[in-house]
Amino acid sequence: MSYVAWMHRGKLQRLQVGGKGAALSDLLAGGFSVPPGFCITADAYRYFCDEAGLNERIPQLLGEVDPAQPGSAREATERIRALIAKAPLPQELHDAIVEAYNELAAMVGLACAVRSSAISEDGAEASFAGLYESYLNVRGAHQVLDAVRRCYVSLWSERAVIYRAMRTHGGDEAMAVVVMGLVPSETSGVAFTAHPVTGDREQVVINASFGLGEAIVSGRVTPDSFVIAKGSFALIERGIYPKELAIYPHPDGGGTIERKLDPARQMAPSLTDEQACQVARLAARVESHFGFPQDVEWALSHGDLFLLQSRPITTLG
Repeated sequence: MSYVAWMHRGKLQRLQVGGKGAALSDLLAGGFSVPPGFCITADAYRYFCDEAGLNERIPQLLGEVDPAQPGSAREATERIRALIAKAPLPQELHDAIVEAYNELAAMVGLACAVRSSAISEDGAEASFAGLYESYLNVRGAHQVLDAVRRCYVSLWSERAVIYRAMRTHGGDEAMAVVVMGLVPSETSGVAFTAHPVTGDREQVVINASFGLGEAIVSGRVTPDSFVIAKGSFALIERGIYPKELAIYPHPDGGGTIERKLDPARQMAPSLTDEQACQVARLAARVESHFGFPQDVEWALSHGDLFLLQSRPITTLG
């Protein structure tokens, strides 16, 4: 059984590497610019749980949840997370992850992103956006192993368990993990290939800010906004907002650092109009590739655009 699958070595499947891993593998197969990386498979998570006796224990704890007692779900998920946090990784899985990381580091350097990729995540029915954890500027095999475990733990947050239960996924979920080269972006953001408020499918809406996309995802900044006509790729609307801070890879090691921007920088556009149209064209190509409106995460580094994630927009009906 394989516990590691490289994204560029063939189109991978959702049940094997989760929604995020499958989408990135699909984009790579389609010739899009995606940072190199590999997936730690859902079977690896199941193997970890089996070796730790969690495949029996987790359903037992979930079975103790009483919908009439609001605190019971919190107590059960806390106990599950504690069990995962202290369970040892099987040696075979440990070695497979270290070997793959060392191979990736030889290609792109030490810094990588470690991102959760659950098997029901980023589907057409439910996105699970923001429920599972990702870690940026992870450096060295020890940090990668720790981040993988934290991704496993995040599968069992109270919010994630309740969200899955509402969509009948229940306890059958499994967590794959994407490990990919970190893009040291000057600007990053998201692009929606249909207007997320009006539902207009002839517009691309871009949110952008300086540094890593974590500043937008975490809600720490109000990003600049660009609305682009999908057919002509003409700029329809531009909103430049004060971006008080930016998040960058920590220069002294792993993790990120938050930096306050000076007032002039705060009000500077994070993208030129030409760059915004470039992002819109890329996002439209991604939509065409998948055949459905997409929520695209992108990064701009030294003039090059990279795709970091793409998932269906699930709110259009």
